[in-house]
Order: sequence, then C-alpha cells, then structure tokens
Amino acid sequence: MEFTVQRNALLGELNLVQGVIEKKSTIPILSNILLAAAGGKLDITATDLDVSICCGCTANVQAEGTMTVSARRVFDIVRLLPEDAEIQCSLLENDWLELRSGNSEYKIVGLPKENFPSVPEPAAAFVSIPGNLLRGMIQRTMFAITQEESRYSLNGALLVLTPQEVRLVATDGHRLALATKAMDFAGVDTEIRALIPRKTLMEVQKLIGEQELLIEFGRDENHLFFGAGGRKLVSRVLAGQFPNYEMVIPRDNDKNIVVSTRLLSDGVRRAAVMADEKLRAIRLAATGGVLELTASSAEAGEAREIVPVEYSGVALEIGFNPQYLLDFLGACGSDSVCLSLRDSETQGLLRPAAATEIDYRYVVMPMKF
Repeated sequence: MEFTVQRNALLGELNLVQGVIEKKSTIPILSNILLAAAGGKLDITATDLDVSICCGCTANVQAEGTMTVSARRVFDIVRLLPEDAEIQCSLLENDWLELRSGNSEYKIVGLPKENFPSVPEPAAAFVSIPGNLLRGMIQRTMFAITQEESRYSLNGALLVLTPQEVRLVATDGHRLALATKAMDFAGVDTEIRALIPRKTLMEVQKLIGEQELLIEFGRDENHLFFGAGGRKLVSRVLAGQFPNYEMVIPRDNDKNIVVSTRLLSDGVRRAAVMADEKLRAIRLAATGGVLELTASSAEAGEAREIVPVEYSGVALEIGFNPQYLLDFLGACGSDSVCLSLRDSETQGLLRPAAATEIDYRYVVMPMKF
C-alpha cells in the first residue's frame, strides 16, 4: 500500500473518527483505524463494536492496500504538520506504516488487518431527514438523557418517524425533552421507532457538522444506519422499552407565565449559587407580573432574584432543579419562553413563547423546597 494525501483533507476525517475510538479498550485493535487505499480514495473505518464510522478523502494511490494503525498516534502526528503539507504513506513489512512529509518521517506500529472487526452493511434507507433539522432536534433533547448506566432503556433518545412528522424524545425520569417537526416523508407508511444511544447521537451531530445536507436513515433488526455526504455511521439499536412519554406531558396546566429567556436564565444562574448542595432546588413564586426566585442553604446563606414576567393569575409557588431549567433555556432558541403550571406538585411544562421551526416541549418534575 502506498498513497499521497493532503494534510487538511486527512485531518478532517481523522478528527471525525476520534469520538468512536475506544480510549481504554482491553481489545487493542479497537484503538486502531482501518485504512484502505484504492481507486483514488483513502477509506477510513473506526469502530468500538457498538458504533462504527466509515469516511475517507481523495488520495493519489500508487499501490492499493489495507492496514490498521493507531488512531490517536496518526491523528497527533497529522495535526502537528503544516497546514499545506502533503503526506506520503506506505505500508512496510510486519504491518508498520511509514509516514513522510517534508523533513518529518515516522514509522508507526500497526496490527494485522484480519483482526479488525467487520462493519454491518447498511440497510436500505427508509427516509431522508434534513441535517440541520436533525441537528437542532438532537441539541434540544440530548441533555435530558439519563447519566445512570443502570437505566439502560433511558441511555438514549427515541426517534419516531410517521408519514407526517418526526419526533425525538429523551428523559431521565426527572425531566423530559420532546422535539417535533411536521413534514411529509415519502415512502414511510407506518410508524418507525428507534432507540438511539447517546454516543450515536453525538457522532451524528459530528457527521452533520455545520453543513446543509440530507441524512439518509435506515435500520434493520439490530442496527441503525446514518449516511451523509459519502460518510456512513452504523450503530447498535439500544435495547429496552422506552417509557410512554405521552403520559408525562401535562394537559391541564392553565397558569401561563411568559418571561424573557435571558432574564430568567441569568436569574436562575445567580439564585442557584445559594442553593443547598444536597437538595439542589430553587423556589419560583409568581404573582402580580413578577417571578421571584429564591434559594437558601444553612451552610451558605440565601439569594433572592426578581424577574419581570407576563402573568396576572393567582399567586403560585413551585420548586425546580436549577440546572434542569438552565439546560432548557440554553437550548430553546427563543427570546422568550412560556412556563405552564397548575400547582406546586404537578410537573411544569416549558416551551418557546413564539412559534418556532421545531415544536419544542420540556417537562420538569417539581421539587420540595
């Protein structure tokens, strides 16, 4: 194997696969990437057995071939080379890779290509989803995925496709984020549901980047397939039964408080400084056009913030985890938000106050204060 490639083109692809590589794997081959040079292109594959990514860049291939090499080592070398550098790579005996560029020369130990796991072949695409839409939905929901490994079925987000809409929902049992977009999907004649692991969502975001492109999505019994711009991402389906999220969304919250996103975010952030470290709650009290935010701790002291709001209903108090509020306020993409409440013991519903491209709802369980 022998090929020449531009440094910037190679670096972009190497950067894309770093998130998939197992940093502390007990299986050495999973720390490697598979390089395959043929037909004017260098193909790069990385996998951790749960998520696999296949990408590549154009290359001047003098001799076709395949090998595996340390992903981190190659990445560290390439990123330190000059931006306009040209890199010559060749396969030596005993699976070593020789890499030359200008006055720099490296020889890197590889592993036999036969040990590299096979990547499942993509299923036929069910549907094409606009990349910017999917990116926005992931940004609005992924933070609500649980951090508890034991709650396996909540370690990802549920993607629901119907002939008329796409939904992405995540929950950790204390809050729930739901993003919905109405659009027609040609070829979809029934509901398609897929539980997507957190790591896969992170890699899909990288796959999309800031580009305006279509994401091809498909699945089989055990795997999910995403394709964009010649790159492919394959993921295992997360097993387990996702909860009935429709039952969690409150229907009778009739007290609506409209408030500036920035003012509420700043107020919550300042009040949370004095929140009890164990309880981690702040109190919201709405009355007469203002929202009072208070927090106290026997060890630290207390804080009080006044935020102007649009509200003329009866006085109402409720407690929330401040970080849960900040997560929503940072992702909502709206200048103002609506907080819908019923009483101090019913979950709150937050959503952008004005219509947005993505219908976004966020449910938070109340806390005692």
